[in-house]
Amino acid sequence: MQRIPIKLAKAGMVLAKDAVTPEGQVLCGAGTSLSEELIARLKRQGVLVISVQGHPVRLPGEMVLSEKLKELDRRFSKVKDDPVLRALKHLIGEHLVIEEKGEEFLEKLKKGS
Repeated sequence: MQRIPIKLAKAGMVLAKDAVTPEGQVLCGAGTSLSEELIARLKRQGVLVISVQGHPVRLPGEMVLSEKLKELDRRFSKVKDDPVLRALKHLIGEHLVIEEKGEEFLEKLKKGS
């Protein structure tokens, strides 16, 4: 799932969460496939940000998964002998993978598939 500005939305993307107005009114539900017409309607209703399935857009300054994992290694490099911090690093790494690829990918990775 990725939160993106409505101006970056494209037809064919699928909402991961309900699209709501700034006042909280639900305009369309999770699972809705976006069309150009629907995107224009959301913009007219004042929607600024939507959550879409997957990770279809690379935002300026955003790191890809491999860069995030490399940065995680760098940040934990001085405490690699501490078992608690090593476990924390592992959990953060799993979270990053799930966030990017989905939980199914992580399960496949663990099973060696």
